[in-house]
Amino acid sequence: LEVGRALRAAQGRLDRDDDADLGIVTGAGRAFSTGSDINQRLLAIADDGVDSRSLPSETGAILRCENYKPLIAAVHGYALGHAFNTAILCDIVVAAEDTRFQVTETTLGVPAAGFWAQIALAAGASFANDVVLTGRFFTAEEAYRAGLIAKVAANGSHLEEATAIARQVLEHPQAALRETVRYRRSVLAERLQHATIVAGNFKWDMTDGFKDAIRAKART
Repeated sequence: LEVGRALRAAQGRLDRDDDADLGIVTGAGRAFSTGSDINQRLLAIADDGVDSRSLPSETGAILRCENYKPLIAAVHGYALGHAFNTAILCDIVVAAEDTRFQVTETTLGVPAAGFWAQIALAAGASFANDVVLTGRFFTAEEAYRAGLIAKVAANGSHLEEATAIARQVLEHPQAALRETVRYRRSVLAERLQHATIVAGNFKWDMTDGFKDAIRAKART
């Protein structure tokens, strides 16, 4: 949860900084990110009755801004669950060859309508059906062929490739580019809002399947 709050704060600083025109989101260490802390986030929902909508959200951090500066995700290792969501919310995604993506919500009994909406918008319904309904790992090459990400980079060069793309973006007048980014994120926000409304009556956090799945996950 602390990382989620820090991400929102960093995005806010980027949005308000007159000297910054673009951001690159990347991860340190062996992975972009393996997603949420299951013990902390999901057990809080199952055992403490916390409303999931009150928890820090990468979606809000990226979609609710004022200046709509482009974001490039430079991904490597694993990008799972909320981390995968963070990556595909960005306007351009570059992934190292070794990257593995997964919609982990499926394995935990959490509805993944928002994931489906985002993936289908970028890569088509068939690919969205495949990776969301199976909850399987999929590679950077698969994501690229489907149109979900912009580029596959050699292992270890994902940040270098993202920086090269950033320089290309920065060569152009930024005001017009930000309008394009604003439109792209507005379309995405509308899709996600529709997914939330349609799936809103399903009390997934009260189901035995969800509680059993996250407790089993916490024990491993």
